[in-house]
Amino acid sequence: MAQEKKLTSGVSVQEATHVKVGSKVFKIASKWGVGPNGSLAKPSEGGFGVVTESGRRVYMMDAHSYLKEES
Repeated sequence: MAQEKKLTSGVSVQEATHVKVGSKVFKIASKWGVGPNGSLAKPSEGGFGVVTESGRRVYMMDAHSYLKEES
């Protein structure tokens, strides 16, 4: 039986492994608009967001919160 991993809420997009949209939580496959130094692109620069494992693109304004999977 697989053990559920604990998710910590209230983390930044830079360290997030999951994103919450509405009442659903999705695992993040990739991110855009996050620089190698952790800087975030401004909306005028295209903003930032994530792509979930299912292929859903979640723009910065659509994410309700970011979560991190604890190991």
